[in-house]
Amino acid sequence: MSSPALEIEDSSQTVSFIVALADYAATCKIDSSSALETARHCLIDALGGGFEALRDPECAALIGPLVPGAVMPGGARVPGTSLELDPAQAAFCTTLFVCRSRSRGDWLTLRGGRAGDSLGAILAVADYQGRKAIMEGKPPPKVRDALAAIVRSLEIQGVLACDDARQSVASGAATMRLARVAATTAVVAAQLGGAVGQIASAISHACLDGGSWVDEYEASEIGHVEWTTANAISGAVRHACQATATTGTSRASGPTSPALAAAHLAGKLLGAEPAVPRKPPPRKRFGTGIVDRLTAARTPEDVAQLTARFRTAVDQYFPIRQAERIKLLFAVPERLEELPVNELLAALVTNGARQPQAPA
Repeated sequence: MSSPALEIEDSSQTVSFIVALADYAATCKIDSSSALETARHCLIDALGGGFEALRDPECAALIGPLVPGAVMPGGARVPGTSLELDPAQAAFCTTLFVCRSRSRGDWLTLRGGRAGDSLGAILAVADYQGRKAIMEGKPPPKVRDALAAIVRSLEIQGVLACDDARQSVASGAATMRLARVAATTAVVAAQLGGAVGQIASAISHACLDGGSWVDEYEASEIGHVEWTTANAISGAVRHACQATATTGTSRASGPTSPALAAAHLAGKLLGAEPAVPRKPPPRKRFGTGIVDRLTAARTPEDVAQLTARFRTAVDQYFPIRQAERIKLLFAVPERLEELPVNELLAALVTNGARQPQAPA
């Protein structure tokens, strides 16, 4: 059987760019300690802000299964709750309260994109994969693996947003909307063990689906910015799951296959030119450079403030003993990175926001 990646590759920039995204998500090792540190800070920022948002009853009321009672024991957990849902709905819920946070985007902003945009999907899929691995007697993914996925997502978003050559085709909010969708789909499909061809197929269909969503500027006028983002991330997980569940090659069997057509159209949406590129292939531009440059803009004072906000949010949301355990998990970065993701999510399970104590 030929390589799935080659089955959807052709000479056009539009398709080869989608394959480059998939190849980066599937094969690039993240060895940069500064990039992983930034990803950890993004995780802390997103969770801390999310716990603040969950204290709002209006926000908490939006978090739950798609259909009342449709839980999935052994599925993906939603931090700060006791919910166990399918990965797509868990990603929706986590993204919703992360986006709802007033401090969202304090740590890193990429031309309107946020560092935490993909985090809900990454955590949901990692928790599901970890719990599944435990049942099968296999080693579960660690927090370091989730941090590496965050780095890849940030890098893809940054490349798509910052490449001036694409701004004439897709700019502003539309650029970041599709960048977020492409990045999330790529890293989640890779987490699920997808081959390059499967990841490329997932990216292609997710971008085509994402092209019909209301952009964030329009959504802000009707009060649904958070819902729009959460729905986009949930859709990315759904497309990744569907693509990686496909074991055959019927979706990418020839030059006129649906997968090739979808990749061509998705590449155009992301700004790739149909002509053969004169400069090096896009995959050579991926790494950790964008994340490393963003990291350099932060100071030790920024990190101290970020940590203080997180600890305060944990103290205010969780029961006292559980809050102390959570803060202890995040106190030593080396230990946190080696912790299985499913154990981290288990530590964040609670039945609801901590109730304020009545004055004595």
